[in-house]
Amino acid sequence: MKSRTTLVLVFIALVFGGFVALDYFRGTSTEEAQAKSRRVLDFQSKDIHAVKIELTNHVYALEKVGDQWQIEQPLKVHANYSTISSILDELEFAERSRTITGTELKGAASEGFGLQHPRIRLTLQGKKQPMVLLVGNETPTKEAVYVQAQGSQNVLVALKSIYDRLNRCLDDLRDRTAIDFLPASATRIEIKSADRVIELAKSNAATNAEPRWALTHPLAARADQRKVNELLADLNELRVADFVSEDPRDVHTYQLDEPEREVTIWTGESGKTLVLGRALTNDAGKVYAKLKSADSIYTVPSVAAQKFSVQANDLREPQVIAFSVDDVRAIELLHGTDKISLMQTNSAWTITTPTAVAAEETAVEQLLSHLSGLSARQFAADVATDLDKYGLAAPMTTVSLRGGGTNAIAQLLVGSPDTSNTVRFVKRADEPFVYGVDTNIISWLPSSYLALRSHRLTGGSLEEITKLVVEGKAEKVVVERGADKKWKLVEPSQGILDNDALQHLLDEWGALRAEQFIREGRDNLAEYGLDQPEVTITATAGDRTYSLALGKLQGPDSRYALWSEPALVFTIWTSGANTLTRSIVTPSRQTTATVPTTNVPPAASSPAAEAISPPSPNAPPKP
Repeated sequence: MKSRTTLVLVFIALVFGGFVALDYFRGTSTEEAQAKSRRVLDFQSKDIHAVKIELTNHVYALEKVGDQWQIEQPLKVHANYSTISSILDELEFAERSRTITGTELKGAASEGFGLQHPRIRLTLQGKKQPMVLLVGNETPTKEAVYVQAQGSQNVLVALKSIYDRLNRCLDDLRDRTAIDFLPASATRIEIKSADRVIELAKSNAATNAEPRWALTHPLAARADQRKVNELLADLNELRVADFVSEDPRDVHTYQLDEPEREVTIWTGESGKTLVLGRALTNDAGKVYAKLKSADSIYTVPSVAAQKFSVQANDLREPQVIAFSVDDVRAIELLHGTDKISLMQTNSAWTITTPTAVAAEETAVEQLLSHLSGLSARQFAADVATDLDKYGLAAPMTTVSLRGGGTNAIAQLLVGSPDTSNTVRFVKRADEPFVYGVDTNIISWLPSSYLALRSHRLTGGSLEEITKLVVEGKAEKVVVERGADKKWKLVEPSQGILDNDALQHLLDEWGALRAEQFIREGRDNLAEYGLDQPEVTITATAGDRTYSLALGKLQGPDSRYALWSEPALVFTIWTSGANTLTRSIVTPSRQTTATVPTTNVPPAASSPAAEAISPPSPNAPPKP
């Protein structure tokens, strides 16, 4: 019995599973089939290629051409694609709330349904025979309407929105795009008004470089890509406010035969021209407009139309030097006869002129960033015939950028400021134009190689140092590294070498960086307290000797210093200076009372003396 029951259950499961599988592979679920059976019409909107809407006083005929809908009657104009699509989508899924069968209709007053003379007759042409839907009167509740598929005996009750969707005026069905084009496909632009013509063209995309817009009239100049693209987007998004006339003779009535402006867009050799006229006398918020090739006259918002009232300079590229920072391999700055040259090798920048030294990477990056971001505040001259007028005949500075090999990227000439000192004139060597840029260009253009020099002063390994001399005004300490690599105190003869303090000094020496370079040379050192330095530290590594002299405080956080080779005056942080001047010798016990314990005499209770004074031998070491 149990086995028979099991077999029966398995059989039922297989049968049920078969129905489910069949339903799945047929592509329509039971729920979908039920929903489809409730629909007013059986069609798919994507299959419809022609629509006819017959109202009591109007007839609209539409056809789908490619991916676009076209109104064929009463006018041959573009239809609003989204409006037609939404009508078809709603009709496809429209459901009946009730069906009145032919049997129920026998003996009923058919006139009450309004289907003998329907308010709307809709014809849909798809892949099969045309479908005709009749839309009659409202139901007594006014919330639904009677509809009937032509050829059917049944009358359906459906939502009133079917009538509302189809009961449209012509303007509701029309495309409100003022000028139809694809911005990405545009190749030329012309903006013509009574007093000027502006032309732009996109470069040929035959190369791998991205096509770019350029001004071609009234001058040949680089165009602002962002502004041109915004202009195209604004034109593409321009929409009709009201349709005014279809009579071609009305161009005179609305003064579009002498328009305020014409905007022409070319895609390849094909062009479309939008004519923009004057504002309405009774509504300044709208202007008359039309396509030059069509009869329709309409209005568009004045604010939107005003965006095409531009000057050539409004569309010019404000970036003075357009280049990629990653492409630059060499930089040259010429100040009169003084030259600074830099070269990038293995991703590292090196100053080659006036001296060979590593460059400060962040300073070079900042210079290139400033140059690439240099923006024109003023287009001072389109053709500079008198360069002296702008200080460009003998420029204050010339900046040259090169790529790999001899590839010249750009050359910038920096001239004088204008009379009001609001802009400084600059010029590219490959352009005739003179630009006015912010006067702060002087603050970030380096006038000395020190502005680009690496702030790292010491180099090599600390293990290469074999001798250190720390000489203050009252004490001199000499330590040497022996063959065993251990440090020994040579001078003074009395005292104990503090190896921890020595290691701190060496670590600070190895990481020595200038906070700010002041100048080169050893002239006028007194103003920095470097004619009689507080402390001088000399290090010997192999056959080379370097020294660092520490002068007076520049402020609470920094101290003047002098490097020996080459002679450089700079500042270092006070915290680092304190580590370098801390005593590395601890007096022996028998000489505690007589041997000085500091490298710098406590000559005065000045901030300078206090900043470099070492701690008491009995005090805990400072961090």
